[in-house]
Amino acid sequence: MSNKSIKTIGHLPLSEYPWACEIDRLFKSLKRGEPSFRAFLFDVIMSMAYIDSGAGLEKSIEYCDSIFDDYNAHIGFINLCAPCYENGSWQYQKAVKPQSGALGKLSSEIILKFIEYFSDNFESVVAIGGGNSADALITHKNGMRIFAEVKSAPLITYPLLIKIEQFESATHHHRVTITSSQLKVCDSALYLHDKNVIPLGKTGSENWPFKPFVDYMVNDENTDDIEKHYQTWLSAKESYITKNKDNRIYSLTNACGSPPKIAKSDHAWPREQVISDSKTSAGMDRTDDIKKGIFQTLKIGITNKHDENCKTAIISNLPAYRHYEDYVLPFIPMLWGLEKDLKDFGSQQVIFKEDLRYAFDYIITLEKPLLRELMI
Repeated sequence: MSNKSIKTIGHLPLSEYPWACEIDRLFKSLKRGEPSFRAFLFDVIMSMAYIDSGAGLEKSIEYCDSIFDDYNAHIGFINLCAPCYENGSWQYQKAVKPQSGALGKLSSEIILKFIEYFSDNFESVVAIGGGNSADALITHKNGMRIFAEVKSAPLITYPLLIKIEQFESATHHHRVTITSSQLKVCDSALYLHDKNVIPLGKTGSENWPFKPFVDYMVNDENTDDIEKHYQTWLSAKESYITKNKDNRIYSLTNACGSPPKIAKSDHAWPREQVISDSKTSAGMDRTDDIKKGIFQTLKIGITNKHDENCKTAIISNLPAYRHYEDYVLPFIPMLWGLEKDLKDFGSQQVIFKEDLRYAFDYIITLEKPLLRELMI
């Protein structure tokens, strides 16, 4: 696809963000390509996108005396302080809520960047967005055009740790008063749980937090630590799929629901507050997103009904692990047609198979995609 065509219908994924070069550098240096590792990377990158999208982060910092390595403050994206939880306390901390519009665009473009880079048979991947009928247009090397709806969300949204110099506190946990300029000179780290961190340097540094993250990932000295981070993520994924609350990391995953009764009785957890609700379900697992995604592929299919070169897809980082059997599986073999395509066949009216379309042709995900005949 020519640059002129791209400008006409959309743009290359992440091309509007100054830190896109860092993601390119990460992908070019990546030494492992298993699908689950890519899905883990998506979560880490999305966590930094949450940080990047959070307006006025300095207003959401809380002092925490459960953190190690001289970090003493925490910013989280679920209502539970992770260092406190791993230290035995159900400490409520109101989640930071980035601007939904900016975050939705980022989530869409980040997964499209993965698809663009790791799919050898795609000639181009273009982010459309806005009020168009699709979020993305993929052009296959065989000339096929795939109009796609994107529904993506991280399994874990990792919190940010901050080191505030010359700060003393007599209380266990409380909101910190700090200015944006003070925050810019603070050391930071992404907390990947189980007392593992990725150092991110000063919050005011160039292309923070993406550049220091990529510096860490491409350093061979960090290989063993990266493997620890990845194994923790795999454990979290398994607990999310099975809703295994006996695995402690389950309570740090998105859509984990409410804390146990002891959080309210012994740890002053506010009534009616959850850790993370179903709206944050991982991948395309939110039922409303599945419904909207299938509706959009049907809408795209109707618009391009008789174009054999046009296909439809739902794109996400992870499949609908919890809701696959009820909300996705029944629609995979479903074919539909239009009344005007009915033809007389003896004493009956029929629609021939070439005039039928799938509800969606593909589900393109980093793990367990539905590809039918598609080569990616």
